[in-house]
Amino acid sequence: MRRMWSNVLLVLLAAAVLFGCQTYKAGLIDPNYQPMDLNSALQAGEYRQKVDNFFVILDSSGSKDETYRGYSKTTIANDFLHRVNMTIPDMDLQAGMRNFGGTRSPFAKKTQLIYGTTKYTKAGFKEALNTVKWGGGESPAEMAIDASSEDMSILEGKTAFILVGDGEYADNDPAAAAARLKDRFGDNLCIYPVLVGSEDPASVEPMQAISDAGQCGFYQSAKYLESAEDLTNWVADVFLIEVKDDVRKRAPLAAGDSDEDGVPDNMDQCPNTPVSAPVNSKGCWIIENVEFDFNQYNLKPEFRVTLEEVAGVMLENPSVTVRIDGHADNTGSKAYNMKLGERRAEAARQFLINRGVPADRLSTGSFGYSRPVATNSTDWGRARNRRDEFKWSR
Repeated sequence: MRRMWSNVLLVLLAAAVLFGCQTYKAGLIDPNYQPMDLNSALQAGEYRQKVDNFFVILDSSGSKDETYRGYSKTTIANDFLHRVNMTIPDMDLQAGMRNFGGTRSPFAKKTQLIYGTTKYTKAGFKEALNTVKWGGGESPAEMAIDASSEDMSILEGKTAFILVGDGEYADNDPAAAAARLKDRFGDNLCIYPVLVGSEDPASVEPMQAISDAGQCGFYQSAKYLESAEDLTNWVADVFLIEVKDDVRKRAPLAAGDSDEDGVPDNMDQCPNTPVSAPVNSKGCWIIENVEFDFNQYNLKPEFRVTLEEVAGVMLENPSVTVRIDGHADNTGSKAYNMKLGERRAEAARQFLINRGVPADRLSTGSFGYSRPVATNSTDWGRARNRRDEFKWSR
């Protein structure tokens, strides 16, 4: 009898090894997805190419087979990269992709190069993605990032390093590997982690730490990149730089208009305005606040215009510097909101750096919830308090 039960237990254990963490097969959420066109804007000179290469790390570990909003995280990650592949405009790029996990054994640590490093083609990248059938095994993100260092050794020029994963990396330190990668490639490397799954702090913090190690690039959650418009903006931020001939069409030069802002000196309360800065009737460049959703530091699409404007003015005026201060509503502790304010300020700073503004012309700070501009007793007021404020000087 004991032998029979031992055999049963062995069979169950073998089944767990073979099929545990292997519930979902990767697929596409919307096989009929239609990307927005960046080629016409690129050809028209509205954008120019920012990077020469990109390299992807794809998390295919066992935790990726957990469901999130009705789909396995494996499916969400693969679908995201398929859509990115469709959206990248026609450019001369080198590319590579490495995954970790993707094994039938839940105890295995595995990473492998599944694409390149080679001349990028949409067909080749798609074919490589289609080889990732399952999520399974442990999550050696640090191992995969370290291995990618050699994968990328043949690349020349600027590289966008994209990590798509769920942030469940408690048993290793991918941020340390990202720092080693940054040490090797320096200013030629920017890092863009994309979180797939719940935005709980235990998952967000490792992904943000990977982004911070890159010193340029930015963290984002895949759930904010589901629409064609949002994904196109993300692809443009990673691969392109927007070209602006003039941020604002100024009024005809008035007599006695020393700073050429369209406001006569006798009415101008802000002399020495930077060239091409949009001004109010008093001749002052007022940078509008950038606002955030509750407990978030992801930049909302509707505030990109403000940041694009700031970047354009700063690029045209090399002496202009900008300080960015992050703020929060009064929900949560003082310490938490100070940190949240720092992350909000850093998100705007990284956006401007990605637009070509030198990092040494940008500084950040946080006031947490200590300087509200509206009441915290209403939803409307709290929304106004979740903000970045900008102060410029020259």
